[in-house]
Amino acid sequence: MKKILVAIVCIVSTLMANDPLIDDLNTLNIIKDNQIHLLKVQDLGNIYLINGEPTRVPEGQTKKPFNFFVTKDKKILIMGDAIYTGTKEKVSFPMEKSMIAGKEAFIYGTGKEVVYLFTDPQCPYCKEFEKVLPTLKDKYTFKVYLFPLPFHADAVPMSKWILKGTDGNQMGERLIAIANGSIEYKNLVLTPEEDKQLMQKITTLINVAEEAGVRGTPTVLDADLNKVNWPSL
Repeated sequence: MKKILVAIVCIVSTLMANDPLIDDLNTLNIIKDNQIHLLKVQDLGNIYLINGEPTRVPEGQTKKPFNFFVTKDKKILIMGDAIYTGTKEKVSFPMEKSMIAGKEAFIYGTGKEVVYLFTDPQCPYCKEFEKVLPTLKDKYTFKVYLFPLPFHADAVPMSKWILKGTDGNQMGERLIAIANGSIEYKNLVLTPEEDKQLMQKITTLINVAEEAGVRGTPTVLDADLNKVNWPSL
């Protein structure tokens, strides 16, 4: 996807649906002609970051929100990603708990401290963290989001095997087993309906991660959604 480089002066506020600014942006012909429903807008000082979704999708498909930009004079709409020139990070909406709450694949551990983990079971960096999860499960409760990346050919089959676990503890054990070299996932046999249901779950998990702004794995967050350097746990 094409990227644009921007130097943004400040972040003022995030506006949700039914705000007067969103109502104003909804009057733009390009928004109306492309049948986009605006969900929220963030004022970045000299440009608006906008999250919207199509009002109509082909039968059998779900509406998938996406981000784009409109200049303050409302003369230019920019599709694609933007990168902060200073930090080189992608411009996105701040993650909010409502984006991920209750949407995890499973919960592993019984500790008092909550940790959010976005992981690709084939990711070598994720595996290093997952190998130590058994030593941390009494201190932390891990809310785990499977986020198979497209360039890892076995990530989806691995995720299916994990999700076939009977509960969070077994799903966690399967994730850890893969990290330690297990190839048991290759023996998983599914009916077409089971495979369809698991793919729907995985697609939903991917959408949760993408919409929350997760851009790599492992992404480890504390209870306040601050990024955590996992070796410090």
